[in-house]
Amino acid sequence: MQVSKDELRKVKGNDEWFNKYGEGYRILYFYEDGHYYIGAYAKHIKSFMMNFCKQYPIMDESDIPEFVSIDDLLERYLESLKDITSVALYKTDGTCIQMKTRKELKNSKG
Repeated sequence: MQVSKDELRKVKGNDEWFNKYGEGYRILYFYEDGHYYIGAYAKHIKSFMMNFCKQYPIMDESDIPEFVSIDDLLERYLESLKDITSVALYKTDGTCIQMKTRKELKNSKG
C-alpha cells in the first residue's frame, strides 16, 4: 500500500517531531474494513522492541526483548493486537520495508 511521506512524518497533524528527530521508521496497523493507523516512530528498527517489554517502567536495557528480525517484529505486533489484519514497517520517506498479514502468521504456524 502506498502511504505518503507527509502522512508518515506527522503526529497529531504536525511534523514538528520529524523536524527535530529526522528520518526513521513507522509501524502501520491495517484493519479489516480497509482503514489503517500510523503508529509508533523509531529512529532505529530495533527500538520498536521496547513495545514488547514485560514490565514498565523499563528499568534496564535487559528488560527489552532482543531484536531478531523485521519478520519477528511484525509477527509480535500481529500476536499482541488481535483486531489488526496486517502490520507494516515503513521508512518515513514512504518506502514500505515489509508487511505481514494475519493469514501469513497462521500459515507459518501450521
